[in-house]
Amino acid sequence: MKRIFLFLFLTFLCAILFSCFDGHEGKDKVKIVEMTIYPETGYGIVFLSDIWTDVLVFSDSDDNQTQILSYTITEGFDFDYERGYEYTFKANKVWMNNPPMDVSSIKYQFVGPLTKKKVIIENSEETIELFVSSETVRYARNYPPEYENERPKIYDALRVKDTNTDNWSILKEIEGFNYESGYEYTLSVKKVIQAEPYLVQYVLLDTKDKRKK
Repeated sequence: MKRIFLFLFLTFLCAILFSCFDGHEGKDKVKIVEMTIYPETGYGIVFLSDIWTDVLVFSDSDDNQTQILSYTITEGFDFDYERGYEYTFKANKVWMNNPPMDVSSIKYQFVGPLTKKKVIIENSEETIELFVSSETVRYARNYPPEYENERPKIYDALRVKDTNTDNWSILKEIEGFNYESGYEYTLSVKKVIQAEPYLVQYVLLDTKDKRKK
């Protein structure tokens, strides 16, 4: 019986030692996926700052979850993104064994080929309800970027939420709306999408609620 236990112990010990020296320890896990970059951007905070900006919205064929490409390392993503177009391509999805601090542990490496398709091809209008936060945020436009004195132009922008979807957005302005700091608003707004060139505008229809925060 002691010999059996000794044999099992030595087998277990060998298995551990082999796993440490078989060349796989410490390596990144890599999988080829198909990535989709969507025609409208999301919003995120610029790394190590309090400035909000536009960020790409994507999914990959590994989990099919729509998410923003923020705090994520990308390599070879050299194409010029335009709103209104959908992009698809192959990429290496890399689970980094030792990722840098403050970024996602997953990075993406462009493999290609790149497909670009115009998907927003018609003008449209819809009426939505927006909740407007009582404080503005600092915002720098990214797609396309805007500059002032060779630096990114910074706006005091509205932080708003679509009450039907609970999705937060950052808006430079709502046409016809006079914002007062310290107040929360619920607005009826017309969202206007122009297909070519791609442009989104928000026009105030009615102030449904205004209250001191």
